[in-house]
Amino acid sequence: MINGFKVITLCGSTRFKDEFLEAQKRLTLEGNIVISVGLFGHSGDDEVWTEGVKDMLDRQHLAKIDLADEIFVINVGGYIGDSTRREIAYAEFKGKSITYLESCRKPSLYDNYASLSELHGAGRISDEDFEQAGRDFDKKRKAAIAEYNACQGPWPYQWKNIDAVVCGILQQHGLVSIDYHDIKDLYDADSVNEVRIKGKGANDEEQIQSIIDDIRNEYQAQLRSSKKVVVTLCGSSDLSGLLEKLADCMDGLNVVWQTRKLHINAKGCMEISIVII
Repeated sequence: MINGFKVITLCGSTRFKDEFLEAQKRLTLEGNIVISVGLFGHSGDDEVWTEGVKDMLDRQHLAKIDLADEIFVINVGGYIGDSTRREIAYAEFKGKSITYLESCRKPSLYDNYASLSELHGAGRISDEDFEQAGRDFDKKRKAAIAEYNACQGPWPYQWKNIDAVVCGILQQHGLVSIDYHDIKDLYDADSVNEVRIKGKGANDEEQIQSIIDDIRNEYQAQLRSSKKVVVTLCGSSDLSGLLEKLADCMDGLNVVWQTRKLHINAKGCMEISIVII
């Protein structure tokens, strides 16, 4: 704040010159100090592309973010380019508020940390800042895992209350069996349900058959009405051959298949996760 006025820095692709000017006018009339770009390289200001100028302007814009209380992202049609992606990560790291012209999927912890790594590699943030970013990232992902463990509601509730990309870590920790990089549909799904079935029997063959029987007896109708199904077969041995048997009872469905080895102390156990979208 400066003399009671909030400071807002505009970020976005310079191809959206008209939208920049419109946002600058509107936000100014709303009582804010607005900092914008100085040149529109993608809208005719060719000086941007002379040697050294683009790099200077990118560094300058990070300084403009340092001056701001908030950044306003001009993401027309949802478009966010690489430079803007890095600016969003930098603003988040610096504790700035972030608002968007249009609703969009927000960057994840991983996305922001990767962007900060790019800035560090280009010499635009210091070693000290990047080390702090690493500590922040570790703290946030641990908090997300704790939030997941604390959830008492059904699986969709847990999904909606956690940074989605942290699920990669959760999967590595064995807290969830599914690899979310394979099912981007989850972000837009109206409903998501997970069914977990443990195999019963003395060996892999008996356990997979008991799982198939449970699916046919309990979940056949639900599966047939799904848009997409993600099936993860978990066990302590090589499971690739057993997927063929499992596939027979899901013929005709849109299925993502995967296997995951359980921990060594889970030897003899087999379970299946079916995420129904």
